[in-house]
Amino acid sequence: MAEPNDTPSVVMDHGPADGAGAAHDLFSIPSVVVQTATATGYGLWMVLGTALALGTYPDGRGEVLVPLSIGLVFVASGLVATWLRLPFAADWHGWNPAKRMMPTLEGMVAMVNFLPMLALAGLARGGNDFWATRLAGAALMLCSLATLIHTARGLSRGLSVAEASVANTLPLGRATWALFAGGLWFWLCVALQTDTPMEPFNPWRLALLAVALALGIVEGMRWRALRQVAQDRGMSGRLAAGRGAMTLLGGRVAVAMLSVGLPSLLLISHPGGSAQAMAASLAALSCVVGQCLEQRLYGRAYGRLVAGQA
Repeated sequence: MAEPNDTPSVVMDHGPADGAGAAHDLFSIPSVVVQTATATGYGLWMVLGTALALGTYPDGRGEVLVPLSIGLVFVASGLVATWLRLPFAADWHGWNPAKRMMPTLEGMVAMVNFLPMLALAGLARGGNDFWATRLAGAALMLCSLATLIHTARGLSRGLSVAEASVANTLPLGRATWALFAGGLWFWLCVALQTDTPMEPFNPWRLALLAVALALGIVEGMRWRALRQVAQDRGMSGRLAAGRGAMTLLGGRVAVAMLSVGLPSLLLISHPGGSAQAMAASLAALSCVVGQCLEQRLYGRAYGRLVAGQA
């Protein structure tokens, strides 16, 4: 029987060994949805852990359990799909619990997150300034960040180095949009539990807007890298030709508005009262939907490039 670490570490079902098969798996609709949900959950845990570690999060057991639970639903989506043996989820970070006992290294790194998560669930008793609570928050933040960085390599396994570099599965791109999406869901959790409006120049709000700016830069770099690969292969016409180019540009603008533009506008508006919860929910959902559409749009452009090479 093969050792667990010899198993290819791709979250979704494995396709052919060539780049086209790996790209199809990476950008398929179920894969995109699970990748987005998982990264959002880790991002939410990162923001929560940072707030607890810095002692800036308001006291209250529910204030901690709500974001922990939402993050757990997102993070565990891929593992649950594998346990249910759904067609698109052959393994979870290279590990199929039905076939082998021991998880892969990437699977163990991902599972480590559950330890500080459970510790926080037990420590949240009303006061979040307790040293153990702050320590568990810091551990959750570091474990979530380490998972996003380490498991990013597994998502692009099967692609060439150049192809993996433009697939946005490298740690920088994945961690950036995970942090932004998680921050928006964290805003929703806070807004649902308090009607107090945040100050316009709240440091947390400014930090999240800075992450949004960084996300826009990363997305632009990814598309620019794809065009460079197309030029190097003499197939730039497949990405910039007539009506297809206009459709691609229009799609990019639309998904950018959904994933970054609209959430940023809602953050800047700093509504109060019940409008704050509505704005936060709209921003969080818009970001997740926009990220899924962005991955699908990029996957189609990448698919045309791969098809032209075949």
